[in-house]
Amino acid sequence: MVDQSTEPHVKLALGLRAVPGGYAVLLGAGASVSAGMPSAWDVQCDLIRQIARAEGAEIPDGNDGPYDWYVERFERDPAYDTLLAGLSGTTSGRQALLRSFFEPDETEREQGIKQPADAHRALARLVADGYIRVIITLNFDHLIEDALREAGLRPTIIRRPSDLAGMIPLHAQRQGVVVHLHGDYLDPDSMRNTPEELKEYEQEVDKFLNQVFDEYGLIIAGWSAKYDPALVNALKRCPTCRFDTYWADPYPLSDAATELLEQRQGAYVPADADRFLTRTADAVTALAERNRANPQNIATAIATAKRELSNDGPAINLHDTLRREAARLADHPLRTATTNVPQPELEAEHERRLTEWEAETETLAALAAVTAYWGNDTTDRYWFADVERLATITWGTGAGQRALNDLRRAPATLLLHSAGVAAVAAERWPLAARLLTGPRAEDIMRRADMPAAALLGPETVLGLRTSAARVHGCLKPIFTGHMANENAFTEAWERFEYLRLLVQEDAENYISTPHLLVTGMRGDYRPLASQWLDRELAQGDQHELLSAGFLGGDLERIIATQKTVDSHITEWVERNDANTLRMINRSAPFYPDEQS
Repeated sequence: MVDQSTEPHVKLALGLRAVPGGYAVLLGAGASVSAGMPSAWDVQCDLIRQIARAEGAEIPDGNDGPYDWYVERFERDPAYDTLLAGLSGTTSGRQALLRSFFEPDETEREQGIKQPADAHRALARLVADGYIRVIITLNFDHLIEDALREAGLRPTIIRRPSDLAGMIPLHAQRQGVVVHLHGDYLDPDSMRNTPEELKEYEQEVDKFLNQVFDEYGLIIAGWSAKYDPALVNALKRCPTCRFDTYWADPYPLSDAATELLEQRQGAYVPADADRFLTRTADAVTALAERNRANPQNIATAIATAKRELSNDGPAINLHDTLRREAARLADHPLRTATTNVPQPELEAEHERRLTEWEAETETLAALAAVTAYWGNDTTDRYWFADVERLATITWGTGAGQRALNDLRRAPATLLLHSAGVAAVAAERWPLAARLLTGPRAEDIMRRADMPAAALLGPETVLGLRTSAARVHGCLKPIFTGHMANENAFTEAWERFEYLRLLVQEDAENYISTPHLLVTGMRGDYRPLASQWLDRELAQGDQHELLSAGFLGGDLERIIATQKTVDSHITEWVERNDANTLRMINRSAPFYPDEQS
């Protein structure tokens, strides 16, 4: 049995983090109960009652009354195909009958009935974050695919055995595959419910189950194992247990379920699907945050990168790691999925995704910073193109989803700033200029192509008033102690971010809330970085920034843009001061975004 010294949802979360995509989910009828969905038995009994009413017959009392009446009347077990055929002669008519059981009417929608429950939304989170890819459901409803679509995913749906033949491999199902093992109410002929129908599966179904039960860990919820002999046999014939099995049920397991769980050396979890899956998804998020808070992994990666860069010859391992991290982020479900989150959940979902992006991007940001600081033109190519790659997104759908769509550029923002700050700290001005003006991206709202740096401002992408300070805080541990001391990091951050603001203003984009030290007095506030730029530009056209093509290498253009940005910052500081309704006296540089 699985060790129970750690709570099952925590142990499962550790497994999901260790092997993303290594677990499959099996959902039984119990997973839909809290959503107000009828069981297959309830639907069948109601259809029988409709047939009885049409014949003017009386149904005996008791749960088995409809079934007993049908067997006595027709001398055969009830099956969906014959029940539906007896009530409607067309496919459309049969579908309409079933919709009334599985789709909410207006009253049910207002009450939240027949809509995704906590379990379905927790699974959708795990799929969106790349931890789950395969979901097998014994239910006819669409609750799980509805939840996946709410999360902006486009899952593969398998309704019939024949659908398995054309399915892309399971390991490539990045947006999830939902297999309706016993059919789907929109395809009545596919629905299985009688003992005869559940006795055995088609060859292609058995082949699929053999693969899943052999190669994946299992999360089972809401299934009793009492009435599905073909599925029980599929589990029994699997000789291997590569990963753990967790079986959640608020009631004691049946004898059949207990035997299967012992065979797979799994863990019984005395909880319903909503509680167990939600706690698991929350634990995965907490572990991601905890992993990010531990600097040891990043310190090791930075030390390895430094060693490779100091050697003669190409840094092959560093190159491969950077390429692998960039490709992983480019294909991450949070970037590739469309977005459609219920309005009440937007704020919490935004924070969850932002936290996940900070953790997921940390390795790429750290290694790019090291390479930009100690590298050269050759090693710059290891990561440079990824700024444009990660800044390129397509617009998603859904009302009020813009903040989540913008957030898909978070890896690009973190990469741009980590590499840019490192380039400035190392005084690699040609690289800094290339970063700020070379990579391109589309402003989707304006349908205009422009420097990616103009679109990757922290507030623009992260969507918070404190976004710039948050990016600053994310990057500080990477630099401090590894490349520069705190003062050097602060100076490099100030200078790079100020130069990026010039690019943003030059592209006629709104100047968002920066995290820059400002000094001066009423009517004339200037960032310290602006004063630094004055000194740099005193060199005239010979400065490396200009010769590298920063803002077209046009000194007058840079100076004019600088004055405009400083004017905006003065207006912004004074507006903030006015909102405080008190006199502000300052004698030292300050961060306006930190003023109350």
